[in-house]
Amino acid sequence: VMAGRGADAAAASAIGSALPGPGKAEIAGSSMTVWIQPSGWLVIRPRGPEGALAKALASATGDTVAVVDQGHGRSVLQISGSHAADVLAKGSRVDLHARAFPPGSAATTSIDHMTVTIVKVDASTFDLVLPGNFSEAFVDWLRMASAEFGYEIGSPA
Repeated sequence: VMAGRGADAAAASAIGSALPGPGKAEIAGSSMTVWIQPSGWLVIRPRGPEGALAKALASATGDTVAVVDQGHGRSVLQISGSHAADVLAKGSRVDLHARAFPPGSAATTSIDHMTVTIVKVDASTFDLVLPGNFSEAFVDWLRMASAEFGYEIGSPA
């Protein structure tokens, strides 16, 4: 979602939550809005009918907000547990320590040559947003990075 000049309020109304600022994410239930650039946010919701979210956001905002559906181009993976930050730190230059990266924080970085947006959901859970065509390779990296701690792979909720 990209808001035109002075249209942040229209974007917030359409999204239905406060718009996070730089380095932040707004998490409400299964919905997440991540700041990606000035007047630009990535809105993530559970998968629904194809194009439904983009269509709903576009119709709610009119001409003041640009909406682009990236549902087919992005994957969201989740890593959690007491060593989740340690695993991600193996590939990221972002300081994921709780003092520097509390819940609701977001950062886009490169991990294993892939662009990944890291969102801290709670004290031990991170959502990872990345290009969908890299998700299998990224899971392979996660397996290697998690090996010393052990891991379980779950299915989506």
